[in-house]
Amino acid sequence: MAMIGAGQIVGLFSDANYRRIWLTGMASGVCRWLEMLAVGVYAFETTGSPFLVALLVILRLLPLVLLGSVVGTLADRLSPRRFMVVGMAIGALASGTISILLFLGLAGYKTVAVGAVAAGFVWTLDMPLRRRMIGDLAGKERLVTALSFDSATNHSTRAFGPLLGGILYETVGVAGAFGLTASLYLVGLISIAGVGNGGSSGAPVEPATKVLADFRESFALVARDGDIRRILLVTIVFNVWALPFLPMIPVIGSETLQLSAGWIGALAALEGLGAFLGGLTIAVTNPRIGMRRLYFFGVFFFLIFAFLGGWMTSVLPFAICVLLIGISGAGFSAMQSTLTYSVAPPNMRSRLFGLIVLCIGTGLFGVFNIGFIAEWFDGATSVRIVAVQGLIVLVAIGVGWHQLWNRQYV
Repeated sequence: MAMIGAGQIVGLFSDANYRRIWLTGMASGVCRWLEMLAVGVYAFETTGSPFLVALLVILRLLPLVLLGSVVGTLADRLSPRRFMVVGMAIGALASGTISILLFLGLAGYKTVAVGAVAAGFVWTLDMPLRRRMIGDLAGKERLVTALSFDSATNHSTRAFGPLLGGILYETVGVAGAFGLTASLYLVGLISIAGVGNGGSSGAPVEPATKVLADFRESFALVARDGDIRRILLVTIVFNVWALPFLPMIPVIGSETLQLSAGWIGALAALEGLGAFLGGLTIAVTNPRIGMRRLYFFGVFFFLIFAFLGGWMTSVLPFAICVLLIGISGAGFSAMQSTLTYSVAPPNMRSRLFGLIVLCIGTGLFGVFNIGFIAEWFDGATSVRIVAVQGLIVLVAIGVGWHQLWNRQYV
């Protein structure tokens, strides 16, 4: 199985369209996690408020809630590549402008908050557009490998991005971080603009009519299909109760562990490193234990290790928990796109991806939740409380999920 997966990866990279789509994801991924670390440290240093740190993540997730389903619906009718070009251009313009304003001393927390919204818009496009394009390009036989490898390498940006963000923050400040993200968005723009027709979509592009009916149809599909509904609910659990652990790393690093920005970045990078190693293993070996089980138990163990990490008061044990959190989350992340593509009718794939984006956007409620708890207690205690909340909801979803426990389902 390992040789098959590795051979499929080599074959994918022989396709120029795949390379360009993949590179765009890498560039935007580094931007996302570099900025998230840098602005998190900046917000905590300038305001001293865990809630205002969390608020930046809420603003980053807001476009996913407001636009996720809309983008997914339109992407089944219009060109995904053109959407991506517009998104990369907006990201480059916003980051470049904020960088200049910060260098000139004309910007502060509010300006950085505006940048978080712009970054969230770019993030909104990734799932219904870029990953849909990869799925169409790969075909059924290479689907797990293509999306798992893309997920794994995108996870590496969660290691490299925070590490780079911490170093940049200590050397040139938050303005330098925005300057680099502007450059990377330009790389993504050039790369996605070069994708030919073969990488745009596997299905014919239809006129942009009956969009409202398409929008309703996607929700009707979820209402009548319990399997799809649970897949979406697990995504909500991850984003409301698991993902908020990540913006708390700068808070715990500063508040509990007394670390500098550079070391906080290195600590946050361990989560991305674990996710990269786990995702790469899945892509290469293509394990047969079942997509739903990888998906569900990835979230389960993420929450378990987050709970344990909330008890750690020294650097090494906390670092080990962060690494294990990344490895656990890799199963969820790798299977999220693959399951969505597999269960969706071909003419509704972008719409279902759009609903996944909407579910990802619910993370803003999770960040608000953990930020509010952290204001009353502290970062470490809030992590433990939120992890327990998530485990309770996740177990409730798993009970009665026939496709999760039945071995005939992959």
